[in-house]
Amino acid sequence: MWMCMENIIYSCGKFYKHVWKNKEVFMEKIRAIIYARCSTDESKQDVENQINTCKKYCESQSWPYEIFQEYESAYKGTRRKVFEEALERIRLREFNILVVYMLDRFSRETPTKIVSDLHKVVEEHKCRFVSIKEGIDSNNDMWQIIMMIFAYMANNFSKMLGIRVREGIKQKKEKGEYKGGRPKKEIDIKRLKSIAKHKDLGLRKIAREYNKDISKKDRISYIQVKRVLQKHSCNLQGEKR
Repeated sequence: MWMCMENIIYSCGKFYKHVWKNKEVFMEKIRAIIYARCSTDESKQDVENQINTCKKYCESQSWPYEIFQEYESAYKGTRRKVFEEALERIRLREFNILVVYMLDRFSRETPTKIVSDLHKVVEEHKCRFVSIKEGIDSNNDMWQIIMMIFAYMANNFSKMLGIRVREGIKQKKEKGEYKGGRPKKEIDIKRLKSIAKHKDLGLRKIAREYNKDISKKDRISYIQVKRVLQKHSCNLQGEKR
């Protein structure tokens, strides 16, 4: 009889532990945010890959989701409006799961800042965090340790990338092969000015209009649009948007 009681207590304990770890399933409606990010708008393909992977993951879990994507750096305190909007809606309890492709899509700031932001999402706003590529899940018992390790790795990746770029430039300079940054693109100034003059568009939309039917290597960013138009004293019809 006592053995039977022990088995019942043990089974109940396992059940309640499962309920607690998956409390969002039992206590509230699940809604997930998919957050995808690249540093520039020239990496559209990479953002699409991130979104597709995250969508497949959410669908495999039967989670309804909403997609938030942007083209901004996640390093050294750059303001990310879409990211801030996602966090605000998590704070308002509109979503209870945040899904990213990799941790460095969430942030590439210092490990302390990354851990602080993740703590705010998971502990303060009671939102589950999932990073697919590294297999990070805040429902995991080892969450705190895993979070600190990968926060360090995300920050270190950006630092090492900068070091490798500088070393490569130094070696090319020593060999006399360095030409000074990226080769300049041949921009059709007349066509660009025509688009800016005849269409009431912001900088991003001017760039998209100009880039239609142009090979990927010759496409320009909205920053380049701004520089060219300012250099040729063109009045911009709209602000950056």
